Amino acid sequence: MRFPLPAPMLEFLILACLEKQDSYGYEICQTIKTIQNIKEPVLYPILKKLQSEKQIDSYEKTIRNRRRKYYTLTLQGREELTAMRKDWKQYETKIDAIV
Repeated sequence: MRFPLPAPMLEFLILACLEKQDSYGYEICQTIKTIQNIKEPVLYPILKKLQSEKQIDSYEKTIRNRRRKYYTLTLQGREELTAMRKDWKQYETKIDAIV
């Protein structure tokens, strides 16, 4: 894709990924890669930021003898995601009007 995703858009996508189910970093990265080729080292600072802002939380889980850090959306994260969706709709409408 010719349009690189800025950090706020990545935050939006991460929160949206976690809305349906808890997930771990690699899985989130793979989902976002369907639209933008990002690397995990780019993702983890954003996850850390969202966690420090209390929009997501984390816990560890062992699956097939592998310990993974899972992320989950908090109530504050759900509220932020709702606000971001409103902003996205306005942005989308304005972009569509131009192109």
